[in-house]
Amino acid sequence: MGTYEWDDFDLEKLAAELRADPGGAEGERMIWAFEEALRIARAGDDLLPHFLAATTCLLARAEESTPRTVLESFFRRSASDESWRERYLPLFQ
Repeated sequence: MGTYEWDDFDLEKLAAELRADPGGAEGERMIWAFEEALRIARAGDDLLPHFLAATTCLLARAEESTPRTVLESFFRRSASDESWRERYLPLFQ
């Protein structure tokens, strides 16, 4: 994994997008989640895989499923690679 200078990352462009789509309470929850993930990344981006694994396991327990089921569900709902590169990646730069 490459190292990114997370202290320089400005969440405002992404937050504005999330306030517009999906907007409302869902958008605000996503902003809060990104703030928390950014806090972890700033402590060390090598912690992100551990954070993903921990969150996945907690979700699996909450949903009475498995980590694989959680990840497969998110995979099916995720943006395409093209959409990621064109729409979302620029919000992270």
